Amino acid sequence: MLFKIALICDEADNFFREITIDSDATFLELNEAVLNACGYDDSQITSFYTCSDNWDREQQIVREDMGTTTEDEDVYIMADTRLSDLLEDEEQKLIYTFDPANDRIFYLELTEIITGQTLSKAECTISRGEAPQQLKGFDLDFTNIGKGGGNSELDLDFDDFGSDSYNDDEFDPDSFGIDGEGQYS
Repeated sequence: MLFKIALICDEADNFFREITIDSDATFLELNEAVLNACGYDDSQITSFYTCSDNWDREQQIVREDMGTTTEDEDVYIMADTRLSDLLEDEEQKLIYTFDPANDRIFYLELTEIITGQTLSKAECTISRGEAPQQLKGFDLDFTNIGKGGGNSELDLDFDDFGSDSYNDDEFDPDSFGIDGEGQYS
């Protein structure tokens, strides 16, 4: 049996991907297919959530058990959970967190179930638009800090912190709790 799963993102207007995958594939295989379809690397701790019809998050499927769940919660691990274990009906919804630090997500929907067919490897069968940038956040360049030419948010010029020269008369060892012989008092 095959699943056709549509991906959309509210960050990119023309972005759409459709992945066709075997129902016996694992969520880890679906994770890999999503990353490949978007041109993302596998450096983030991604996760899936099953969802209600209103996109309310329900059951989480994680890359690995981080020990953060309580005893009464089921832990679903991507490599151990087959799609057919949690997906049963067309129009079933999932959320995929691809940038966990910023809680950026794709909305996934099981659009079609095709019986009587199998597929050895997931395929991106429709690809439209550019995927959003994988990570959103600071793009910091520390190479010019202190040289007056760095990132505008971090353009720290060390001259702003006082004189480069040291004057013995300005040093007050008592303010540091140091006695006259260089020992802490």
